Amino acid sequence: MQKIFVVIFLSISIFACTPNNVKISATIGQQIDSAGMQGSFALMENSSEAFTVYNLSAYKDSGYAPLNTFFALPILIGFDQGQLNADTNTWVSLDSTAYYQQLVKQIGRTTLLQEIDSIHYGKGIVSANMDGFWKDGSLLITADEQLGFIKRLYFKALPFQKRSQELFRKMILKEQNSNYQLSYLVATDTALGNQAWVIGYIEENLHPYFFVLHTNTSDGKDLKNRNINLLKSILVKEGFFKGVR
Repeated sequence: MQKIFVVIFLSISIFACTPNNVKISATIGQQIDSAGMQGSFALMENSSEAFTVYNLSAYKDSGYAPLNTFFALPILIGFDQGQLNADTNTWVSLDSTAYYQQLVKQIGRTTLLQEIDSIHYGKGIVSANMDGFWKDGSLLITADEQLGFIKRLYFKALPFQKRSQELFRKMILKEQNSNYQLSYLVATDTALGNQAWVIGYIEENLHPYFFVLHTNTSDGKDLKNRNINLLKSILVKEGFFKGVR
């Protein structure tokens, strides 16, 4: 009989809800609505820990399947343990589910569950479905926890080798020029209410700003590009991409 593992939830939340560091943005809500979506968004300036948030309750308290953003964990484990090498064959899109399903099976359930528990990644009773426990609703994570994870990754503060975290940071770097660097993971799923995650950070003048976008919509067409475009439109409205933040 297969064992069922319970992930004990110990929050990695970085959110400190005080009137001095939180700005609730109705404008971001209007942008999400205009894109035909519902959801939440948060942006955190690292130096001041000031938050710009839309839909605070969903951001803090609602858990969702991590979808393919979960692949960050097997990738980091794979770098640590040598299943992945720092060559061009490693830079496989997170859309390549079959590739990472094979990596998940190669690493093994016991090791993955130990790492999930070690870094306090989400909560839930993780199912035995090694082809998709990260999207079947048995493992849930909040947007706040996703933001905490990506911040720890940026500062190489996760319990993996620093080199592994540096390599992963290279994997998620999407745009780079003299004004900014934009890094993110994006994951979508049409089987769970057309959900999408975009998590990452933008750097201007050597200052990182961390963000997380979670959405759902009735229209599952082209979810990936629609959410990337929504993220960028939010960042533009917040004054990014000019090198002046």
